[in-house]
Amino acid sequence: MRKAMLCAVVVLLALPAVGQEGPIAGGAKNEVIQFLGLTADQVAGWDGLIATWEQTVPPLREQLKGVREQIRGLLDQPTPDPTAVGALVIQADGLKDQIEAGEKSYLDGFEGLLGPDQLAKLHFMRRAEKAVPLLPAFRLFGLVPPLHDPLR
Repeated sequence: MRKAMLCAVVVLLALPAVGQEGPIAGGAKNEVIQFLGLTADQVAGWDGLIATWEQTVPPLREQLKGVREQIRGLLDQPTPDPTAVGALVIQADGLKDQIEAGEKSYLDGFEGLLGPDQLAKLHFMRRAEKAVPLLPAFRLFGLVPPLHDPLR
């Protein structure tokens, strides 16, 4: 059980790789599939959600990056045009809203694919992520055993 939780935490930390291809992302995806016990239909649904996410969120992030660079460029000028800066700030805010909506749609869609037990496991992983930064402090005082404890 402890090994399964540790593997799950490692997978969760690798999840920012959503939309990335390659052996690491593929391995992480397989870990998620196994941990949650996803069916073939659920995996197909998840693949569709990933494809939609890839088509929407990364391009919006690139646009936001460009808008932020434009804002910095304007602010670096001796007398920035407040109207131009304001228009770009409003544009950036709209892009951030669209990114959040795309990410929420992806997460809501994924949760909608899951049964109650699978959803409980996903929620466990989300709680575990918050605890990960605390582990070194707990290990320091012997409250959590080291990862590679030879006595276990």
